[in-house]
Amino acid sequence: MSSATLDPKLIPGKKQLQSIQVARGFAALSVVAFHALDSQPRYFSNISVLPGFFNGGMAGVDLFFVISGFVMVLTTRGRHGKPREVGKFLWNRFFRIYPTYWFYFLLLLPVLILAPTWINASQGNQVDLVASFFLLPSDLLPILLVAWTLTIELWFYIVFAVLLFLPEKVLPAALAVWFVVLVIVNWNGPISASPFVEVPANAMAIEFIFGGVAALVFRKVNLVAAAITAVAGLAIIVFFGEATVSDLTAGPGLHRPLTLGLGFALLLLAFTAWENRASIGFLGRFTVLGDMSYSLYLSHVLVLVAMGRIWAAIAGPFATNIPAIIAWWLVTFAVVLVAGYLSYRLIERPVMGLSRRWRAKVFRET
Repeated sequence: MSSATLDPKLIPGKKQLQSIQVARGFAALSVVAFHALDSQPRYFSNISVLPGFFNGGMAGVDLFFVISGFVMVLTTRGRHGKPREVGKFLWNRFFRIYPTYWFYFLLLLPVLILAPTWINASQGNQVDLVASFFLLPSDLLPILLVAWTLTIELWFYIVFAVLLFLPEKVLPAALAVWFVVLVIVNWNGPISASPFVEVPANAMAIEFIFGGVAALVFRKVNLVAAAITAVAGLAIIVFFGEATVSDLTAGPGLHRPLTLGLGFALLLLAFTAWENRASIGFLGRFTVLGDMSYSLYLSHVLVLVAMGRIWAAIAGPFATNIPAIIAWWLVTFAVVLVAGYLSYRLIERPVMGLSRRWRAKVFRET
């Protein structure tokens, strides 16, 4: 998925909020779990060894959107009303999303040419290459399945770039107006129109707004309030988000953002507020998962498919052997993590370093 990945340099003495990075890692692993469960019947003779709760892993997308809103608001504090800062914001967003994504786009092009039945099977193996390359709204899924979320993410960035032209003091009101508009538009359910209308009207933008609001208030939340907020967020997800989790492939409408989105926003608010007042302890050791979350999100489906096909080809008499299948899944998850980390170190991080150097020259940063 998509993921907002600006470094949230928010707390004095800390390079970034560790809680945000840990949350990113959790979101990415959740999506991996969902797609692993989804791929299981295709390669393992309908023998199920993965836990059923993996089905809820697609909710990691909702958490990603909440994190995106949080990070966008916090990392642009003090930069509103400055066209130069808007330019830098868009520069950062472009280089964060596109170059790493384009690597996987180009990786899949030969597959589309040589084995088109492997791509977008749910929609008759049709792909709009122009829309896929530029992540434009389309009636078809992109060549890289998970990139549909990036199209929505890019819309968030466009709207937020517009908001950056406004004085910072009106940001809460602007987010409130955006929220009200989305509620009105989606009151009777998701609209059916051109993809270029459906994306701006997508109610999942509410999750971005919730994350932004959490960023505005987390410093004001004490430890007691953070604990209460965490309980409230978890309760909303458990008791009101269950129906949404059971059918996350359906159109989101308002139910998904107002349950999962709100619940995750409250949990993120609690998590960041707790770190602001204290620390997140041993969980801080898992920030590397957040660092590599975007690469992991982009690469994991390809690895799952490759490992599934390898198993189908070599399993032979072990095809129905449950211990062997469990062992292969453990190997598969290890390969998913290694591939995501290598993608981060060899592609994503060098690209972002190059982007910063070019930005310094283009914007004449001192």
